[in-house]
Amino acid sequence: MLDGCEHLADACAVMADALLRGCPGLRIIATSRHVLGVAGEVTIAVPPMTVPAEGEAAGPQELLGYEAVRLFAGRGAAVLPGFAVEAGNSAAVAGVCRALDGIPLAVELAAVRLRSLSPGQILDRLGSRFQLLSGGGPAGQPHHRTLQAALEWSYELLCDAEQAMWRRVSVFSGSFDLDAAEAVCAVGRVSAGQVADLVDALVAKSILLRQGQGTARYRLLDTIREFGVAKLRGRGNERALRRRHLGWYAGLAARQEAFGPGRAAWIAALDADHDNLRAALRFCLSEPGQAAAGAQTACDLWRYWETHGHLTEGRRTLAALLDRLGPDAPVRPRALWVAGYLAMVQTDLPSARALLEDALSAADSVGDIPAVAYASTYLGYILYSVGETDQGHTLTETALRLHRQCADPVGIVMALLFDGFIHLCSGEPAEAVDRSGECMRLAETSGDRWSQTYAQWGLAVAAWMVEDHARADALAHAGLRVAREMDDLIGVAQCLDALAWIAASQKKPARALTLLAAADTARAAIPALLPPALSVYHDAALRVAREALPRSESAAAVTKGSGMNQAEAIAFALGESLRPAPRPGGTRAGDNPQQLTRREQEVAALVARGQSNSQIAAALVISARTVETHVQHIMDKLGCSTRAQIAAWSAAWPPR
Repeated sequence: MLDGCEHLADACAVMADALLRGCPGLRIIATSRHVLGVAGEVTIAVPPMTVPAEGEAAGPQELLGYEAVRLFAGRGAAVLPGFAVEAGNSAAVAGVCRALDGIPLAVELAAVRLRSLSPGQILDRLGSRFQLLSGGGPAGQPHHRTLQAALEWSYELLCDAEQAMWRRVSVFSGSFDLDAAEAVCAVGRVSAGQVADLVDALVAKSILLRQGQGTARYRLLDTIREFGVAKLRGRGNERALRRRHLGWYAGLAARQEAFGPGRAAWIAALDADHDNLRAALRFCLSEPGQAAAGAQTACDLWRYWETHGHLTEGRRTLAALLDRLGPDAPVRPRALWVAGYLAMVQTDLPSARALLEDALSAADSVGDIPAVAYASTYLGYILYSVGETDQGHTLTETALRLHRQCADPVGIVMALLFDGFIHLCSGEPAEAVDRSGECMRLAETSGDRWSQTYAQWGLAVAAWMVEDHARADALAHAGLRVAREMDDLIGVAQCLDALAWIAASQKKPARALTLLAAADTARAAIPALLPPALSVYHDAALRVAREALPRSESAAAVTKGSGMNQAEAIAFALGESLRPAPRPGGTRAGDNPQQLTRREQEVAALVARGQSNSQIAAALVISARTVETHVQHIMDKLGCSTRAQIAAWSAAWPPR
């Protein structure tokens, strides 16, 4: 047993190699912060201790199931007799363990502070964690007495280039891939060709954690990142690295692939780097002279803000950037119409109208025709919605003409969608079919799956208005399938609502009420409201369905829909089964690990470690919605209904 080899790595490697050659039956266990590189070495990474997921509702006993919480409680009782995790402090204890990344030394040092501070006070002071966790530890080695000393020990074991790489990768937030590291960190004496080797060295020395089964991604624990940032600031070159970081992620956003066949890959890339995009935008807000670059990036993300339910984040970011933009900034008209669009989607029509009118005025004054066209598209819809129907119609027709003049395929599709929507709300299904049909043809030609969802929705509603219920039902089903494929939260809610109206007209009141409630729940999760013009149809279907059922049955149908998550609501709407019946003879579906795909087994293993959907998404480089779908499929296949049951199955059948 060789314990703690990192500071004598070469000597330990030579000794281990000599012993293994001379003693064929010998087995050696070595602990080290990096691999020894001896022939036959098998590496077993020791991860941080398990911690509760953010937002997890768990009582004191459930929290003690996490390793970090048990360590904190045990060390806390040693310095403060009688200390225990209880209802009054459980949230703070969970927060401390989570903020410290489950690092054992950090948790121990935090627990020592219970001599003079409550768990809540410790949590509040972790913004200065290196100062807070600066002494009193029980460990015998000097580098184990403070968190700062422990990290300084690891830092000093690295060569100069590896130290530089640690400092540079600390500008990333969340995880990052090798391409990003090469673009951001290859500066000065570190060339792009050296980055891969340096990343590998930091992984081997337990500074970087490797994630993902496909394209590898890497991340620093927050504590290790903060140490690296402090070192970077000490060298005075943090701003230069932050600008390179901004440039890389601004380029990712600028790919603008929301309306074509590359949408899924682009959205997945944005999901994987959401934390980095946020960090880049925060830099733009804090760094003088970067507001315009930040506004450009935020505008490039407009479809991402919407389709993945980040409307509030997008609006807040754009509002802050607009406050910092000069009145003559070229990007200002676009930033105004994007902010107005996001407000419109959230049904904040007064704010949306004000922003879009400002956008139209600003764009007119500088001759920005594309911005005039987009602002007119959405302002026309808002004016129609608030009763100024003639002006609304005129603006949307003008917008369509301008988009055609600019040969902007995205603008043309958006104008067709909104003009078709206005015709639907005006009770003009034939005109709506004309607009939605053209939109559908353009979307199919360009591979624009997102627009197909809304075109199919528009055609479905038009068919429902002329009482062609079979066609309406088929089109709404098709739209919902595409919305699910695109992970479009608003599209899902719209299609659920349309299917509810159709069900009410087909005298299926229970189905209609369940779908209406599921649609309301889906919108609340974004959050967004039903557009006023559609509320008439929603309320009418609700009234008809309620009148057709006894009060108890009506309430049960609404409760059923309100309790559905997105996957359950979609499956119900499409008539898909979510809970397969147990096999004859009492054999459980979970008895065979091959029932799950490799990816599902990986997700199950992470669920068993107590990770939330967002944490699993970051670890596997997929979206949180995709994780939700995987979890639902796992439950279906295993015949279980809780994450605890998944954890129990995973313990019996770990991934191979």
